[in-house]
Amino acid sequence: MSFVLHANIAFAAAFADFDVTTQIRPDGSLLLTLNSDERVIIRRAIDVGQFNTPLQLEWQVGAIRRDLALGAGRSPVIATLQSQSRTSLPTYDFCRSTGPRRGCRV
Repeated sequence: MSFVLHANIAFAAAFADFDVTTQIRPDGSLLLTLNSDERVIIRRAIDVGQFNTPLQLEWQVGAIRRDLALGAGRSPVIATLQSQSRTSLPTYDFCRSTGPRRGCRV
């Protein structure tokens, strides 16, 4: 199944309360539109690199849900915002990379 088809299915399932339409743009990105009662609620262009894996698609759904909540005057739960973190911070083990030094536990 192509990622575009998978994205269409995922967006339709995630936003079942809306009329969901998607269009492929000439650059390969996806134009997502959520309508309610003949009114455009959200329209977003999503780069192909932002929906070509299940995790990236999940991030997009979360970001759109956050924007919908903010648009409705509700602030998202802090746990929801924390889940938007895409990468962990790098860690370094200085003592192992340079050998034993003063202050390092051996």
